[in-house]
Amino acid sequence: MRRFASVCAMVALGVGVGAQQAPPPPPPVPVAPQQPQFRSSVDLVHLDVSVLDKNRRPVRGLMPADFTVFENGKPQAISAFSTVDIPEFPPASASWIRNIAPDVRSNADLPQRRLFILVIDDATVQNDPFAIKSVKDIARSVIDKLGPSDLASVNFTRDNRHAQDFTADRSRLLAAIDSFTAGFRDMGNDAPGAGDDLWFLGSVGTIERAVDFLADVPERRKAIIYVGQGLPFNLDVAGAPVNASPTQAPGAVSDSMLQMRIKEQMTEVFDRAQRANVTVYTVDACGLRRPEPPPLPASAPKPAFPPTCVAGLEVDFLVNIAAATGGRPVVNSNDFEPGLTAAFQENASYYLLGYQSTDQARDGKFRKLDVKVNRPDVEVRTRSGYDAPRDAPVDRPKPLASPLTKAMAGVVPKSDLPMQITAAPFAIPGKPESAVALVVGIRQPIRQSSERFIENVDLQITAYNADGRSFGNSRSRADVTIRAGSSGAAEYEVFGQINLKPGRYQLRVAANVGSLDTSGSIYFDVDVPDFSAVPVSLSGLVVSAAPSPAHAPKDLFKAVMPVVPTTQRAFSPKHTVSAFARVYQGGKGKAVPVTARVQIRNDADEVVIDRPVDLPAGQFGSTRSAEIRFPVPVADLKAGAYVVTISTTVGATTARRDARFSVVR
Repeated sequence: MRRFASVCAMVALGVGVGAQQAPPPPPPVPVAPQQPQFRSSVDLVHLDVSVLDKNRRPVRGLMPADFTVFENGKPQAISAFSTVDIPEFPPASASWIRNIAPDVRSNADLPQRRLFILVIDDATVQNDPFAIKSVKDIARSVIDKLGPSDLASVNFTRDNRHAQDFTADRSRLLAAIDSFTAGFRDMGNDAPGAGDDLWFLGSVGTIERAVDFLADVPERRKAIIYVGQGLPFNLDVAGAPVNASPTQAPGAVSDSMLQMRIKEQMTEVFDRAQRANVTVYTVDACGLRRPEPPPLPASAPKPAFPPTCVAGLEVDFLVNIAAATGGRPVVNSNDFEPGLTAAFQENASYYLLGYQSTDQARDGKFRKLDVKVNRPDVEVRTRSGYDAPRDAPVDRPKPLASPLTKAMAGVVPKSDLPMQITAAPFAIPGKPESAVALVVGIRQPIRQSSERFIENVDLQITAYNADGRSFGNSRSRADVTIRAGSSGAAEYEVFGQINLKPGRYQLRVAANVGSLDTSGSIYFDVDVPDFSAVPVSLSGLVVSAAPSPAHAPKDLFKAVMPVVPTTQRAFSPKHTVSAFARVYQGGKGKAVPVTARVQIRNDADEVVIDRPVDLPAGQFGSTRSAEIRFPVPVADLKAGAYVVTISTTVGATTARRDARFSVVR
């Protein structure tokens, strides 16, 4: 819960950050297909609209003329319209295509990129074997249903040390799920149920923050999937003292003040979810619950713990949350797959609308929205309204945030400036920190010039750890030389470095191009190993190529690696490509011989290259490291997708790094 709160604050408030040195020319960055052309204006209102038939299936094929948008009862003219249809994805031809995330990430913000927050209520799941197992099974099924362009986040209501911020990396999401452990509900010192107030409030607070977290992203589908048991509260009735269970003691969860507080908090959550068009789907980890046992006689000894997974108010709580936000509850069944499948199908087709309000008053007042569709028997879901913009008082001007800081402040990266990034950690001899080498590919339009000119690029980098704390803030400017006669788009790569202690981080990188006055940002997850402590570890896997885009600063990585890295991952036979990594032996004992293995698999999951690399003990030297530089024979590979893997094992410790690439002809 603590991490989710801090991450929400960090993203929503746009914590100021600094950047590392960087500059020069990179590779092409993917451009979003069918990107809706929304005007960049505070007066353009963005809506994502779902239209469902009476069976809750998406209604497809609608056109702008089929929609009427009302603001405070007045019709508005639709000026931007786009349809998003996300197909069902066939099984990948090779398991690595789905399970190994690309080591190069792009900020191309596809309109079909849905956002899902998976909230696992570890605070209130009771110590019930079925429920504990179901939580992980349900959560894994959610991750398995994500499409390639979806972003998901895993958060817990109690222990967020292993939570995962938004990512498309399934391995990171699954690792977060595997960290789940049940909390301490029913383990108070007093009667059964006493002392659980903190856990109940934590669960509601997490849902509340998740709704607020998604509220700032208007033109895409976003949903919360809650997995847990629910809370023993009646959201329809609160005020009079009501016992949630006959076995619970007075003053525990039945306390009327707590009942009222939960109801008021959830009512506010429902209102905010409707305003932001955030749908909450609830999945009961208990499945098909057992009937509640009859009350015990007064003379009978009280049980150590109340019964688990029995029917009662918890199910009503889950049903009410889903109903109030337009979602669906998956309850009263041990087969949760149909409900989860239906939830994803509901979000697979929707419409993006934009209009310029006829009310130009900048008074900050709430404006009610209503969208009608000229089809019978349909349900239309969109946000219920928005707050009009408000001008800052003349005598109290609002502080201006830098373009780089604003670019980093969003839930998703800012894609005004197309960027892509890769990052690789390397040990720094004699220091506890490691050097994380970043390569940022930038693509920008340029004016044609008969003379070469210098493009100024400001770069800002920060790293956030699992607690939401920032590390290594820095900022620098790079001067990139654009060749004479260039026109169209310039592609170059900017290098940066940030030193970090071992841990899990999210890197947030923003760039601003001086001639365009345009900023972009990109986010990247990186794990920094404790190179000095484990028997064997690997640096990041770096790909270099010739020819490659121009880059700067030229010598930034000279002390880190002997190669020039690139974000390029599509190669033709004209390229000379190599993979580089450094093997480390931790501890203080004598270095031992190490055998590494380099494999390349194709998109049919066939091993096309499998070679051992022997590293004698003497090769590790005083830095206890040895290098692997492997030429990738792209000229001998057929067109298609590939993954190169370097792995090694010492004793019971195995280290592995992967890099995906493709061959084009």
